[in-house]
Amino acid sequence: MKKVVMLGFVVFLTGCAGANITSQVRASGSDGSSMKMRCVDLSTGNESKMNAELKKYDGWKMVYVSEYTTPNKTNSAAVMCFEKPVS
Repeated sequence: MKKVVMLGFVVFLTGCAGANITSQVRASGSDGSSMKMRCVDLSTGNESKMNAELKKYDGWKMVYVSEYTTPNKTNSAAVMCFEKPVS
């Protein structure tokens, strides 16, 4: 019984690891409202799906990225924002 309790305690502690959150903001390319911005949620678990989503923003400038992960996850969740001039 004591071993089961210890095992449960160890599993509980490893399941509660702290989150790693990072973000980067870049200066906008233009002042005013002549820019359009789009943001997308991404998961790094599937590279081909992530690349297909990012391909939509070829030619756009990335102005924001935020990534969230924990040591217990096999992938990261991210948000990226892109802008380009209104045409």
